[in-house]
Amino acid sequence: MQLLPDKQDNNMVKTLDDILALEDIDKKISYLKKGRRNPLPDTSANLADWDMKKHDIMNPELYKKIKVLVKMAEDKFDPENGKTIHIPAQYDMKEPNRIAIPIEQDIVNIHTAFCVGTEPTLDCTPEDDGEKNVFETVKQVFKKNKLKFQNRKLVRSWLSEQEVAEYWYVVKDDGFWAQLKRKFVSLFGKKVPEYQLRSQIWSPFRGDTLYPFFDDNGNMIAFSREYKKKDLDGNEHTAFMTITADKVYQWELDKIWSENVERTFAHQFQKLPVMYAFRPEPLCAKVKQLRIRLEKCLSGYADCIDNHFFPLLMLFGELQPDNLSGDARNRMMQLTGDGANAQYLTWNQSSDPIKVEIETYFNQIYGLTNTPRISFDQLKGTGNALSGTAFRYVFMAAHMAVQNHAEELGEFFQRRVNFLTSAIGTLNTSLEAASKTVNIETEIVPFMIDSERDKVETAAAAVSGGVWSMEHGVSFCSNYGELQDELQQIKEEKKENQPTTQTQE
Repeated sequence: MQLLPDKQDNNMVKTLDDILALEDIDKKISYLKKGRRNPLPDTSANLADWDMKKHDIMNPELYKKIKVLVKMAEDKFDPENGKTIHIPAQYDMKEPNRIAIPIEQDIVNIHTAFCVGTEPTLDCTPEDDGEKNVFETVKQVFKKNKLKFQNRKLVRSWLSEQEVAEYWYVVKDDGFWAQLKRKFVSLFGKKVPEYQLRSQIWSPFRGDTLYPFFDDNGNMIAFSREYKKKDLDGNEHTAFMTITADKVYQWELDKIWSENVERTFAHQFQKLPVMYAFRPEPLCAKVKQLRIRLEKCLSGYADCIDNHFFPLLMLFGELQPDNLSGDARNRMMQLTGDGANAQYLTWNQSSDPIKVEIETYFNQIYGLTNTPRISFDQLKGTGNALSGTAFRYVFMAAHMAVQNHAEELGEFFQRRVNFLTSAIGTLNTSLEAASKTVNIETEIVPFMIDSERDKVETAAAAVSGGVWSMEHGVSFCSNYGELQDELQQIKEEKKENQPTTQTQE
């Protein structure tokens, strides 16, 4: 276990149990925070990158207002005193264009869609009715807690905030319909569980400071969370919460330390009810400087257009007020004097260099993050050319990124499944034995736009060639829930279409 020296008391705090046994709560929490092996993320910097309103281009201290000439300086003769008065030039401060791009959000959302846009699979081969019931219960927990949507929140937080945790707890189902169901089912000798599994997401952007506690073997044996909460009077308090393998500890840090401040209760699970994922840096950290330069180029280009888009009319000669004629649309002017002329002053500079630079930055940002640019402009010229296998080549970089993400996310989702399996056995004693023997595996499946025709042709060729079984071929083209119905229907249709043969003796 991790050795934590206690310099004040001149002894050694050796284990998690030693820490929790300390009487000094302040010291206890300090040790619990030291159990974190990886550095705390810079949440303020990550949030500044995520929220485009906090980008550098929006900071008036970094990108100041533009000084614009309103009226040129002039010398004006004053006939009253016979002196020439110098009138200085007049300037105005103009707000520059500030074009911020939520490119981090776009990239993270695309990676999230490719990771869990297709729900991770649950694979299990039950050996008896007990294991089958456990597997079905796990799927119901997934459905009741809407985990297919929660998965997106988890992955999005992990990619942008560097870390995320999922905390599971039980609530008693005391609703009217739940009570009625338990009453009538009990008449037939069955028991309906009174508790339901629920979960919460903890992450830095949600106001949580996370402290996983690891032992020397790299196993997470406890997990702590520091957060803010408000009482009924609107007063804000700082709270600290620690979850171990069997208990939950809670303290309020802004109160005077005493024994009655600590609240402890058993969470009733056999495993630590917290799943945790961490990454060394946000997904878009490597392209931050490119994004800053891109926003600067776009904003500067917009300023240039504003200043030079409308041409200036230059007049050469003398113009008298009575030489203007016509209405607003057909107005004419007459200039007199040598070299009298009128022409527009236009900006003839080429914009190709700035366009190339902007497009280069976009390509680099998406390329370095292995993110496909999914937009109408990017795909409008492909027509129907991209389908089936061709799509896999187009999204190969994204799928490779998903495989890299799966190194951490795959373990996260598998730990969740293992925990839920154990929790189901704890809450329902009739499934306890089966929960210890059942093997449920989960796998991340990268999102893909599949052609139904290509899938059917592939399955038909594989089944007829003897590579796949009929069940595998149907499962490849159907949803899991429709598999058995489709197989039964195929068998019945084949039986009906077979010619009746008679054997002659």
